[in-house]
Amino acid sequence: MSDGTDHNLRDGQGTVEQFAHFWRSQVGEPFHLPAVDRRNALKAGGLGILGLGASSLLAACGGKSGGGTSGSSAGSGGGSPTSSTTLTVGVYQEPDSLDPAATGLAMASMIISHIYDPLVWWLPDSSGQNKFHPGLAKSYVVSPDATTYTFHLREDVSFHDGTHFDANAVKASFDHIVDPATKSRSAIGALGPYAETVVVDQYTAKVVFTKPNAAFLHEMTTILFGMQSPAALKKYGATGIAAHPVGTGPFKFVDYVNQDHVGLERNSAYVWGPTTFGPAKPPSLEKLSFKILLDTNARYNALRGGQIQMAMNLDPDTIHSIKQSSTLVNYNVPSTGQPYGYPINVTKGPTDDLRVRQAILFAVDQNTLVSSVLRGAYTPAHNFLTPTTPGYVKSVDSLYAYNPTKAKALLEAAGWKAGADGTRSKNGQPLNLDILIQTANGFDLPTQYVVNALKQVGFTSKTTSQPFTTAAASYNQGVQNLSAIFYYDVDPYLMNNLVYSNQIATGFNWAHYKNPAIDTAISQANTITDPAKRTALFEKVTTTLMQDAIFLPLWNVSGTYSGSKSLHNVHFGATGYSYYHTATFA
Repeated sequence: MSDGTDHNLRDGQGTVEQFAHFWRSQVGEPFHLPAVDRRNALKAGGLGILGLGASSLLAACGGKSGGGTSGSSAGSGGGSPTSSTTLTVGVYQEPDSLDPAATGLAMASMIISHIYDPLVWWLPDSSGQNKFHPGLAKSYVVSPDATTYTFHLREDVSFHDGTHFDANAVKASFDHIVDPATKSRSAIGALGPYAETVVVDQYTAKVVFTKPNAAFLHEMTTILFGMQSPAALKKYGATGIAAHPVGTGPFKFVDYVNQDHVGLERNSAYVWGPTTFGPAKPPSLEKLSFKILLDTNARYNALRGGQIQMAMNLDPDTIHSIKQSSTLVNYNVPSTGQPYGYPINVTKGPTDDLRVRQAILFAVDQNTLVSSVLRGAYTPAHNFLTPTTPGYVKSVDSLYAYNPTKAKALLEAAGWKAGADGTRSKNGQPLNLDILIQTANGFDLPTQYVVNALKQVGFTSKTTSQPFTTAAASYNQGVQNLSAIFYYDVDPYLMNNLVYSNQIATGFNWAHYKNPAIDTAISQANTITDPAKRTALFEKVTTTLMQDAIFLPLWNVSGTYSGSKSLHNVHFGATGYSYYHTATFA
């Protein structure tokens, strides 16, 4: 993985040779990603943009409420801006936090990627290949055993509050993640076995781990590790910083009005952005606003009316209409990570029985779900990981091929007998599932489809919804049989957050899965610096997870955006995140 050499990041030349081998070992060919400005980013139905995920972030709410479309057709003046220097993006959920160290939501991460900068970027260059690009670090050195990462920092960067950026800020930012008061959801899991950050000199910081941490090579590029002003951390404290974000990014925080918007303004001093976005200069936009519109029809109508110029995660019927529009365009940017699906609680009856969990997987036809309910806007998922994620095992896709007859046989073997109406029971108790999703999320209509499919083999189901923060706490308590999740990550180490046993009480192990052998394998894999050997071990983990039937996959993750054709120079990262650093209107 590393020979200890200094990876100079000028002009995106910091790509590690071993990672190219890592990618080739997974897909059998060099890694390519089309250039991602507005002109050539994927339109729905076209060629897929393949890339590694952005960060260890839960995309918990898809924002497709009810799945209905607006009564009007697309195309009448849609998305025209009211100002050429103000961009408003319609987003599908409230951020849980504006602190990169604390957030657990991909939506929040996309927003704050305009407030903060990482030490190193991992983005496609003009050739379409993902490469490491300088962020707040000019170069970095990884020790041969991947226990230390040494960053040589830019000397000309200031935070939005005027604080000078240096190695002390790097130390403060990483120490903030592991501070128990921060209550980190995603960053602490992605960080791995952190020991300390050593300030070598003013512009050299060494991040030290207690054992080899191969995943950090890519995790370090995520906004979870966006650098924060040490003065602001001291002023507002571990929890207060969430409402007062102070970074070095292209836009400064202005305000956050609950259930309305997050407002940002141009950072006129910003000259250290990634050159793959264009010349290093301040944004053309004076203001960038993220309008919180939980209802998909509200986002669509605001887009058509010009109140917003970009909308995220519209429903499949609306996307189908937009593809016919003369004024609007749809982008679909696939990502790595975990598909949309349901973690299955292995500790709550009746899903504490492996045969019941397997029956659930055999009972659901993902292909029909995607073609009918989702109008072909996505691709069906049959695995714990998406196909472009290292650790994905193709043969596992056929492990639970749709087979309701087999589902019924498994339930019979587990003692669940069908009554005259087909509903099953055992010892006088119905075969019932408690399904808990988040309010106004992308699982609403798909859940109806899944409930009906499960009914065909004898299940009854009770579906409830809660706001994300409430639902997450409920998931950790284990009140549900099925929860709802989809997850982005740059590395198969995402399984540390999703299935490691120490993530049950407060993390994302919503299956309440506790397997010491899997815990050991995940930890061991992250100490292996040989890409092929590391991936092989993660493939064994993936196979075991599917054999244990702890997750019902539905469709693969992707970033979906619909915007005005007058909006140009929007960039998309390998994760599917949108970046507005150089956005303009024509």
